[in-house]
Amino acid sequence: MTKGSKRLRNPGPVGGYHFIIWFDRCLPASWFQGLLRFGVWIAFWLMPRQRAYSREYLRLALGHEPSNAEIFRHFLALSESLVAKLRIGRGQPVPEFHIVPNGQEEAFVELARSERPALFGTFHVGYSDLTGCMIGQFGRRVRMVRQRVGNAYDLTLLQRIFGEYVEFVWINEGESLLFALKSVAEDGVSLALQCDREEHGSRHQHFDFMGARRRFPVTIYHLAHLFRMPVVFSFGFPGEAGHVDVLCSRPFEPTGESKKADLQAGYLHFQEVLHQLEVELKKRPYMWFNFLPMNSEDAHAS
Repeated sequence: MTKGSKRLRNPGPVGGYHFIIWFDRCLPASWFQGLLRFGVWIAFWLMPRQRAYSREYLRLALGHEPSNAEIFRHFLALSESLVAKLRIGRGQPVPEFHIVPNGQEEAFVELARSERPALFGTFHVGYSDLTGCMIGQFGRRVRMVRQRVGNAYDLTLLQRIFGEYVEFVWINEGESLLFALKSVAEDGVSLALQCDREEHGSRHQHFDFMGARRRFPVTIYHLAHLFRMPVVFSFGFPGEAGHVDVLCSRPFEPTGESKKADLQAGYLHFQEVLHQLEVELKKRPYMWFNFLPMNSEDAHAS
C-alpha cells in the first residue's frame, strides 16, 4: 500500500466494513436494516459537505429542492450498494444480471462474448463494480481501473471472488496504470473505466448533462483511437428479486483514419451515453453516488 493510499480513505470508522459484515451475519434482517439506517443517519448529520453535494445533484435529478428525507435516501442507497458487495465477498451467491432490452443489448452481448479486447466504461452508478465483474463472467480478462484508498475492503473481497478474470488497477499508482495500458497493447486484456469524475482523466470535454454543458473525462476515447479498441458503456441497477438490471450503450468503433475524426465520433457517442443515463437517473435519482461537486460547467456556454 502506498503512502497516497493511506491518506485517501472512504468515509466511516476504522474497521467499519468488518462491523457491517459481522452485524449482517449475526442479526435478524429487520434488526440489521434498522441498524444500517441508524448508522446512515449518523453519517448524514456528520458529513455536511457530502450532504450539500447530494442536495446539489438531487435538485437537478428530482427537479425540486430535495428534502432531508430525500438526501437521506441518497446516502442509504450508497450504503445498500456497499452491503450488496460485502455479502457477495463473504460468500453469498452472485446475483443474476439481466440486460435491459433497449435495442442495443445484442451488440453489447456480442462484443462482451467475443475475444476482442474492448474498453468498458461506466460511472459511479448503482452496482458499477459488480457490473465490471459481470463482464469478466463472459470469459474475458478485465482490468478494472479504480482509485486505491486505505480502506477499500469491499474491492479486496471482490477481487478474492472474481480474481480468476478480474484485476484492479489503481490510477494513483502510475506504474500500475502504465502496466495495464501496456497489457492492453500486448496481451489483449480489456479495461473497465469509470468516466464521470473530472479528476480521473487527463483529457476533458464539455457535454450536455443535467441542464448544463458539463466537463467530463474523455481519456477512454483517446485510448480507443490509440489501440483501435471499441468503447461500450454499461450501468448496473438493483432489480427485482435481487437481480441486477444492466443498461448498456451501443458500441463505438474507431475507424483509425484520423485521430480528429475518431475523437469527434467518440464524443458524439459519449453524448448519447449521457442522454441515456440522464433519462435513467430521472427514474432512479438515488443511484448516482456522486457526493462531490457537480461536474463543472462551461463558462462560455450560453
